[in-house]
Amino acid sequence: MTRTFARLRRSHDETGSSLILAMVMLIVVGSIVMGLTSMASNDLNNTTHFKSAQAMDSTLNTAAETAISSIRYNFEPQTLNVSPPAPCWVPATSAAGYPNAQVANVVDAKTYAVDAWCSTVWVPFSKNTRVVTISLCPSSVSAISCAATPWLQAIVTFDDYSFPLGTLQSAQCTTTCGIGMTVNGWSFANLPPAVTNFTPTIGIAGTVITITGTGFTSSSVVNFTYTNLSSNVILPATGVTVNSSGTSITATVPALTAGWNYYVTVTSPTGTSGFNGTFS
Repeated sequence: MTRTFARLRRSHDETGSSLILAMVMLIVVGSIVMGLTSMASNDLNNTTHFKSAQAMDSTLNTAAETAISSIRYNFEPQTLNVSPPAPCWVPATSAAGYPNAQVANVVDAKTYAVDAWCSTVWVPFSKNTRVVTISLCPSSVSAISCAATPWLQAIVTFDDYSFPLGTLQSAQCTTTCGIGMTVNGWSFANLPPAVTNFTPTIGIAGTVITITGTGFTSSSVVNFTYTNLSSNVILPATGVTVNSSGTSITATVPALTAGWNYYVTVTSPTGTSGFNGTFS
């Protein structure tokens, strides 16, 4: 009887140990799955931010090139010495007035629409016959606001007359528009800020980090963001200082949760930077 009792007790003890091991394994596997899910979510967020910025950049460039091609060979009188600027071209199907000259780009079912606004200075007795300033912004931005703070601005000079100089005319060009062309400027003046790097990448509350990138302004805000599947935890930095060139920021790290990886972003009036590296 004693021997049988001992054997049964040993079997009961082994069953309990197996249950404990199974629970430990479930906890470990669950933690790994949660970590991988969080990583996948962060990667998806990163991809979305970068694809969005890339799509807008591509649309702005396409709209600028379309505007230059159109106004080079067509004298657009509605753009002469105007403030705010007028549409860079007029579609043949336009109704009364001048609708916005627009280029749209669809990426992942999202439409990125950009308007092109032009202002022309005409000097008919010069090789530099027309100097056209082209301002480009999302279609939600008005002409006057776009001219003041363009997302992309191109300045182009056209020579509308054939050589020699003695053949220069005072009339608006027709068949000779845009014989010569010089691109004087091409600048992304009002895009959201971009973070290229920051150091250090590890620290505690009170650590001062240096962020490098572009598009930083005196009103820029630095945030530390932790992202999971359900929500974002956003903690603002303190002591934010932007250098005079707008290419670097120093900021003081807020109180963070140990073990979490935070994205460092910069928000300016033009938008928020994409995710680029983590701080922990």
